[in-house]
Amino acid sequence: MYYPWWYVPGLTAPMLIAFVAVVHVFVSHYAVGGGILIALENRFAVKTNDKPYRDYWYKHAKFFVLLTVAFGAITGVGIWWTIALASPLATETLIRTFVFGWAIEWVFFVIEIVSAFIMYYFWFQLKPKTHVIISVIYAISAWISLVLITGITAFMLDSRGLFANWSDTGNFWHAFFNVQFLPQTFARTGGAVLLAALYVFVHAAWVLGDDGKLLERVVRRMTFPIIFGVITMFIGILASFILLPESVHRAMERAVLINVLVVIFVGTCVIMLLLMFFGPVLRPRSISAGFAVSLLIFGLIALATAEFVREAARKPWIVDQIVLGSQVYKDEIEELRMTGFLRDSEWQKVSSNKIERGGMIFMYHCNNCHALERGMSAIKPLLSGENDKKFLKNKIRLLNKPIISMPPWTGTEEEIDDLAEFLLTINKKTEI
Repeated sequence: MYYPWWYVPGLTAPMLIAFVAVVHVFVSHYAVGGGILIALENRFAVKTNDKPYRDYWYKHAKFFVLLTVAFGAITGVGIWWTIALASPLATETLIRTFVFGWAIEWVFFVIEIVSAFIMYYFWFQLKPKTHVIISVIYAISAWISLVLITGITAFMLDSRGLFANWSDTGNFWHAFFNVQFLPQTFARTGGAVLLAALYVFVHAAWVLGDDGKLLERVVRRMTFPIIFGVITMFIGILASFILLPESVHRAMERAVLINVLVVIFVGTCVIMLLLMFFGPVLRPRSISAGFAVSLLIFGLIALATAEFVREAARKPWIVDQIVLGSQVYKDEIEELRMTGFLRDSEWQKVSSNKIERGGMIFMYHCNNCHALERGMSAIKPLLSGENDKKFLKNKIRLLNKPIISMPPWTGTEEEIDDLAEFLLTINKKTEI
């Protein structure tokens, strides 16, 4: 809370992060899965001396590099920009805790970018076997980047260690001896392969529409990665949620939206498997651009809903058991209840006006999940015209009871009164 807050009207900052992150996942997972498929299919084409098939993968590599390197770089920077503004304390914590992990990831990221450009621009200049080695180097480096980042995001979701609870300290190894690491790595690897094969379907249907034999060969080769990807992603995500703490399960069961998203995820996975069986498996020549796009849309929906559910499962934490949604460390709660939540900082001085202080408390303590009058979980409709200050103060005092997905109150009794006054002014405002 010693950083300035970032207020995003209506949408709220976490939802903006979710949007940017999901768009980036659509590209970053393709970067990993596409690298794996290009390496495997390039090797297959060289081994079987299938020049037309290898020529197609050169065309796909151009599409792959443009989308993953150019657009992927923009969305990747966008994630860092949004999380640094919306959750600066959590971002600082992750950088400090996993600085060695980030350093390793950046090394493999550089290898990934360099090998991607060599792979594409020297496709025909290098000897085929040498080129296959370059594509394998890209695939391995991209997958290791996924593994490293998955370890860190797994720790954010669930800080429990496989052998002990390390949440009080946190270090590089906690990301990789974590209950969520293996299932999430499994899920993300499957999702990456699935998404890449779906992109290949769309690209091949668009580029090879007049070459039925080559299109059929591509479709047949991509059928297994899609089925493998759906099943692997589903099993990984299922295992991840089974291993979540009991408190998280209870919170998710009470959230209607989360239940709807879970049903959508399961439904889209089933639909994709059925479409694959009655389409490419039985009739590989029947693939069309429309069918390929439909499959891709279902794949994107499955991945997006899984990401949203994973993010929602983390509440009230930004980093599980370490940083709360109220932008404070767990260890600071008792101290701040005695000394006060608001403190002067270089960003601004604490106002002497009661309602202005309440507004500051809201921005720090509540803005991470709640809009003001309209938007995501807007506070005004949630108050439902409640004008009883005593009732509001008691609700603030017991903030995380019975709603365990909300952070505990972290301030003095005087600050409870300040926040209640501010909420009353919001509630009394006339709708335009």
